[in-house]
Amino acid sequence: MTAREIIEQLKEGTPFKGLRGVSVISTSAEQKKSSGENTITRPDVRLEIDFSGVVVTVLGEIKTQITPKVLEQVGPWLARIKRSNPKEIYILICPFLSSTSQKYCQENEIDFVDMSGNVFIQIPGKVVIQRLGQPNKYKEKRLFRNPFGGMSSRVVRVLLQFPQKKWTITAIQKELQEESERQKKDLDFNLSLSSISKTVQSLEEELLIRRDGLQIAVPEPSQLLFRWSEKYKERYKWAKRSAWKVNNPYGLDIKSSVNKLLLDYQNLDYVITGATAANLIAPFVDIDRIDIFILPNQSKEKVFQLKDKESVGPDFYFIYPYDNGVFIYANKIDNLLVASDIQTYLDCYARGGRDLKQADYLLSNVIEKRWGKND
Repeated sequence: MTAREIIEQLKEGTPFKGLRGVSVISTSAEQKKSSGENTITRPDVRLEIDFSGVVVTVLGEIKTQITPKVLEQVGPWLARIKRSNPKEIYILICPFLSSTSQKYCQENEIDFVDMSGNVFIQIPGKVVIQRLGQPNKYKEKRLFRNPFGGMSSRVVRVLLQFPQKKWTITAIQKELQEESERQKKDLDFNLSLSSISKTVQSLEEELLIRRDGLQIAVPEPSQLLFRWSEKYKERYKWAKRSAWKVNNPYGLDIKSSVNKLLLDYQNLDYVITGATAANLIAPFVDIDRIDIFILPNQSKEKVFQLKDKESVGPDFYFIYPYDNGVFIYANKIDNLLVASDIQTYLDCYARGGRDLKQADYLLSNVIEKRWGKND
């Protein structure tokens, strides 16, 4: 939405529809100066609003796009204006505020209205108008790429593997090249500098990384991992649609079961993940199935005949990865290729249930300790 479209919606009272006793009496756009001291304090729009018989003047700062970075920049300024001019009601106005952004505004004393109907306005000593949880009615084309989608997530893997290191775009590219060579498979993790730069820009806009000149830092790796985990759950649901389960005729022990599988199906491009991998790194829950990523060039028929054999151990669960990046930082444990602790965490978190407890245990006992060793 443009600023003009937002003002037209305000004139029609769109964001307040359904709120009893709330109506817009008048709306007028303000002309901001291009320079001078008043530039930052003059509002974009002035509203006269009737709150159940109480008529108040509301000054609005319009932002056509809101990201965490934009909110971090404009938030302190709005809060400062509110504290310095307690008699004036100064609000943030935009097409849509996510639940995370709404929470940020409430915690930082920022009143807001979005065109999707989310409202939080406090009139000291008079009334509080609040309606939250309204869905986005004005979805527009993303300005930034999804840093957790497809090949872009390879950048996140590098940053979470060494979060205390100061990275550059070229250093990330070199790391992916070296990891491709280290795996000694027909896997290519390489990304162009342009692709890496766009992913880093998205992470910066979400305040998940910081940049100082050319250097890239991860101030809170756990926050980056949690954000990715929530996004990954959707990927996991899609992956389950093409995944399949087969019997395990080899035995109860994970290591011997996988080793015997590999003897019967040689040259299988695989990596163990989920609670199975965690059991080899930091066991916390019992295993009810053996999760294995295999490359898309491995057909189901190659291992599907196991279904005809009697199962004597935890079933095998084969998954096609959404990106070959799941093999990044995989390591051999007792001669078995096991996914990185980050990938293992993601799959445990996505599956939920008791595996979520395994994810928490893995995070506190392996991942966070490894991060600490990088200090």
